[in-house]
Amino acid sequence: MQNKILALTAGAALIASATPALATDWAEKLQMCAAAAESEGLVAPGEYRAKFVRGGGGSTKTIALALIPNGGGDTIDAVCKIRRGEVSEIRLEA
Repeated sequence: MQNKILALTAGAALIASATPALATDWAEKLQMCAAAAESEGLVAPGEYRAKFVRGGGGSTKTIALALIPNGGGDTIDAVCKIRRGEVSEIRLEA
């Protein structure tokens, strides 16, 4: 019984320590996508902030994000694909 409690405690600690690293990884990818949207001319530079909606994928990560205007207005939904550390595709959703 004591071994099970110890194993559960160790497992919970491992999961808790991995979560911030995963969140940081998605935050970096989100910023890459936002920068790509600006450089492609899809949004005006500095006029929008990016919000993570969802992400997934294997070697090619797909990120759904919302581009929210700083001055108010309609949110723009976008999908971004990242492969080998670079944005391979960014497109706006209708």
